[in-house]
Amino acid sequence: MTKARRLRIWEKEKGVCYLCERKVLAGEPWDAEHVKAWTIYGDDSDENLKVAHKEVCHKAKTDADMKIVHKSNRQGLVTGQQARLAKRGHGLIQSRGFSKDGPKQKIPSRPWPKKGDRT
Repeated sequence: MTKARRLRIWEKEKGVCYLCERKVLAGEPWDAEHVKAWTIYGDDSDENLKVAHKEVCHKAKTDADMKIVHKSNRQGLVTGQQARLAKRGHGLIQSRGFSKDGPKQKIPSRPWPKKGDRT
C-alpha cells in the first residue's frame, strides 16, 4: 500500500478506528483494515478500507475473519480472492483441448454377450 493511499484512507476516516470508535493517537500504530475481509470477498477498493488500531482491533477482527476463511476452505467454498485469482488464470491447469478432426482412431466397441451365448 502506498503512503498516498494510506493518507487518503486516514483523511477519509478522520483518524478514527472504525472498530472501537476511538481516535488513533499520534505515534500509535494503525492499519488500513478491510471491512469485508479481502481473503473472503477479494475487495481491495478504498471504500472497503478503514482505519483500525493495529495491535488490538485489527488483530481481533483478522482472527475472526480467518475462522471464516478456514471454514470455507474446509467446505470447499470459493472465496472472493480465489475467484479473482482464478479469473486471471492463476492456479488453474490448462487443458490441451481436443482435436477438431475427432479421434485419431476408431475404438471398436465390444458387444456384451447375449444371455444364451455365454460359455
